[in-house]
Amino acid sequence: MYSLAETLYFYAQEHRTTDYLETRAYRRFSSGLEEAWEDFRQSLTADQERRLESLLVRQFEAACLEDRASFLAGVSVGMELARL
Repeated sequence: MYSLAETLYFYAQEHRTTDYLETRAYRRFSSGLEEAWEDFRQSLTADQERRLESLLVRQFEAACLEDRASFLAGVSVGMELARL
């Protein structure tokens, strides 16, 4: 069973995150990113592609854990402030 903070995290991921990514700054930053990755990957050997993919998976998983930890820390602080 998930804690309240974890339940809020999953809800926010499912229903609210997209709203906060619909900004000009995010669109500007991410515009063309997929195409740039594809161009870069086409220049790699098969071994380099496998190694890169392994590193990117690890990086993605670490980023997800960091994201979740930041969210949970924020909720925790909010709940403590609400008790004051």
